[in-house]
Amino acid sequence: MKRSCNSAIVMLATALEFLAVCRTPTAIAGFTFGEPTPLRSMTSALLPSPDEIYCFSYDGLEMYFGSPRPGGQGDYDLWVSKRASPNEDWGPRQNLGPAVNSPQGDYYASISADGLSLYFASSRGGASVDYDDLYATTRAMRKDPWGPAVNLGPVVNRSGIQERSPWILPNGLELYFMSHRSGGYGGSDFWVTRRATADDPWGQPVNLGLPVNTAYYESYLSLSPDGLLLLFNESYTAGRPRRPGGYGESDMWMSRRASLSSPWQTPVNLGPRLNSPAGDFLPRISPDGRTLYFLSDRTGWDCWQASLDPVLDFNTDGRVDEKDVLIMTQHWGEDYPPCDVGPFAWGDGIVDGQDWIVLLETIEGSEFALTPKVHAADVPRDVILSWTLPKFAKAQDVYFAVSLEDVRRAGRADPRGVLVSRAQSATTYDPEGLLEFNCTYYWRVDFVVPGPTPTVYQGPVLNFKTVAYSYPITTRITTTASGAQRGMGPEKTVDRSGLDKSDGHSTQPTDMWLSTNVAPAWILYEFDQVYTLHEMWVWNHNWVAEPAMGFGSRKVGVEHSTDGTNWTSLADTEFARAPGQGGYVHNTTVSFNGVPARYVRLTAQSNWGGTPAPCGLSEVRFFYIPDRSATHP
Repeated sequence: MKRSCNSAIVMLATALEFLAVCRTPTAIAGFTFGEPTPLRSMTSALLPSPDEIYCFSYDGLEMYFGSPRPGGQGDYDLWVSKRASPNEDWGPRQNLGPAVNSPQGDYYASISADGLSLYFASSRGGASVDYDDLYATTRAMRKDPWGPAVNLGPVVNRSGIQERSPWILPNGLELYFMSHRSGGYGGSDFWVTRRATADDPWGQPVNLGLPVNTAYYESYLSLSPDGLLLLFNESYTAGRPRRPGGYGESDMWMSRRASLSSPWQTPVNLGPRLNSPAGDFLPRISPDGRTLYFLSDRTGWDCWQASLDPVLDFNTDGRVDEKDVLIMTQHWGEDYPPCDVGPFAWGDGIVDGQDWIVLLETIEGSEFALTPKVHAADVPRDVILSWTLPKFAKAQDVYFAVSLEDVRRAGRADPRGVLVSRAQSATTYDPEGLLEFNCTYYWRVDFVVPGPTPTVYQGPVLNFKTVAYSYPITTRITTTASGAQRGMGPEKTVDRSGLDKSDGHSTQPTDMWLSTNVAPAWILYEFDQVYTLHEMWVWNHNWVAEPAMGFGSRKVGVEHSTDGTNWTSLADTEFARAPGQGGYVHNTTVSFNGVPARYVRLTAQSNWGGTPAPCGLSEVRFFYIPDRSATHP
């Protein structure tokens, strides 16, 4: 029926001290570092200084770095190297060009999670190298070139003061950086500026305070992909006190926090394996959290890398095996740091499927596989669940349902109607019929060791979400209109301006389209290709005087076309009135019933004030039905 909605790790003695410090009372797991190795391909002996890795895109397909290599725009430029997949080699270096790079120095870049904003430091504008400012460049889509660099302004950049090493958090609402401005604790401190939404200006920077900032010289920060680790340099120069516990001219340190809202803990030195007597700089963690990259002078300037290895020997018997699996099964859903080893080596505050996978991948090696992945989205409705049976087990119990609680609580004694297969030998399960669209399913696999009293290793509750029936068109949409008031062009209806993270719209007039007084008022949308349209969401004109003036479009003719010449009309639609209040969510849905279209034209016959013009809209969003003929004829 259709269902609705014996590899071992032995810690080296040199890592024990580091691990002991890492295991704090907070909910963060312990981990250690592998042996550092140089990246010879990153630099050339002919260059006056080495390339410096600054950041990676969150999908791991772009690496940004700084270099004085030939072919640049100035003294020190920003470059990028790309690859088609995380398993492929990096492609040729590409200079970011004159829109980003200046004749002066440009360095220390950090990219946003969506890959559309790049923050960096620059000494352009007549400033000396000692007085850098922070800049940002943006692009509309990943395939587009970066736009002109823009100074972040006087709130973030102090006149005559050095600001460097910006780092943007994944939520795009916090920007960390180093600064020599007054009000700090030492020669250089870390600061953070925040904003309420991505459309708001950056607020007044706040000093991170103790225990991160001290009388010492904190510099060149970065954060882990989840924002829970803060890595930085402590530089030692003549006449300055040095933070106790260092090993060389410049050491790498780390501070941790249990969550994005938790305070930063006392920094920890990364230890003598990573910090040499020479200088070690610019620690950067890869997007998958498995590798630390840094710059070192231990054998002449070069980029180095070291693995981040979770500690998986939970019972400290010198082996990682089924005994450790049994320990993990006793802590599902708990905040138990020793078993919290995924998705990154330092954990995420809960023992779940991410940790289970890390442990089984270590025990089974490359043979371990799981389909679909934990938290997978857009999973086909005819998916077949599959997994690897560990060598220590002989059978498995499979649970599957749309109820999280049932899958979590069910067992052999109380199957709760979700034990779909007991003691099966196969490592697959094919749900009967097609699954529902856009539905979250939960499943669990318990490993069983047979015997007079079978040993059952209860697995974590895994989940995935099936494909949606339709998806929003996210490629660039070209807009034209009968006319528009100044600063209120038709592009405002598809650029997400004025929308918050909950899809609530603002009351700012320049976040909307408003036609001129000439009737009829129309707006035309052109897509990049022909789509099978499902529906359109409409946010009507929503400025604060809307309840009195009624500029929002009311009676609207909706037409569609594949070529822009031959048009087909839908029935005229009344667009619901907007309230003139912030946080307004769409309240009109227009169904296209799967018609093919590259163009959509909306013609307003009247507004809510009872006149033919002016007419306006805040935002529209188009949804299309993907072609599923290859899998479901």
